[in-house]
Amino acid sequence: QVYKGYEEVKVPPAKGGGVKPGEVLVDIADLPDWAQLAFEGYKCLNRIQSKIYPSAFLSNENLLVCAPTGAGKTNIAMTCILREVGQHIEDDEVVDLSEFKIVYVAPMKALAAEMTYSFGKRLEPLGLTVRELTGDMQLTKAEMEACQMIVTTPEKWDVITRKGGEVSIASKVKLLIIDEVHLLNDDRGSVIETIVARTTRQVETSQSMIRLVGLSATLPNYRDVAQFLGVNAQTGLFYFDATYRPVPLETSFVGVTEKSFFARQSVMDEVCYQKVLDSLQRGHQAMVFVHSRKDTGKSARMLAMKAQQG
Repeated sequence: QVYKGYEEVKVPPAKGGGVKPGEVLVDIADLPDWAQLAFEGYKCLNRIQSKIYPSAFLSNENLLVCAPTGAGKTNIAMTCILREVGQHIEDDEVVDLSEFKIVYVAPMKALAAEMTYSFGKRLEPLGLTVRELTGDMQLTKAEMEACQMIVTTPEKWDVITRKGGEVSIASKVKLLIIDEVHLLNDDRGSVIETIVARTTRQVETSQSMIRLVGLSATLPNYRDVAQFLGVNAQTGLFYFDATYRPVPLETSFVGVTEKSFFARQSVMDEVCYQKVLDSLQRGHQAMVFVHSRKDTGKSARMLAMKAQQG
């Protein structure tokens, strides 16, 4: 559609959604009793989680899972964590907490804090302690020894594994989960590469078993990333397209045709305001992303001013 000052192209949401014939969802009741404690309030795994369940919970394979946002990748991480915990349960149903460490690498400090709280609450019934290790939250060596799961950022784990004094901690790591692994293509990608390379080297030199699990949004070159992570493309690589989104996503592309900078900015502001207004009038929420912190304030003031003008 062509409007004054801009053009808009709308891409309808991908069709899919429901459970297909032949697909079976895994009931939480089918998990071992101890594992069900981490899924309190859940009745069954969703489509994606059910497809990955045999590889995640019933094997020690390296995994790469590429799925849309909101598809339930956190529960995939949880099934991998429970697989590791299950390997350290003794005959009397007690977990040997001193035998393993699990590391979850989150892309941002804010997400690390959120994940620490979420995993900590769900794993508490199993006796596991989850601690955050970021620039804001430091841990002593004794505190790292005492916990079973560390939620950290790429930069922090890079520093920890590079320092020789932390060998005892790193040597106990049995499962390394890297969230948002598509950031390999970002400025911080080299840090994630270093972590993976160092982990692979540790496996080779110590002949120990460290499981690598990569979680990602949809990637164009997912086979290359799978190879880098040491994932078997036949059994450990899972790619899910937009039809697996729990909420279908309609996409609009707006191209501003004005040549002058100020006219272009004015059109962008007006389009942004109309989109936000339309969303709110339909009873939905709206989020506006901009390029910098400075633009955040400018955009907020612009939206407030336009709203006052009516």
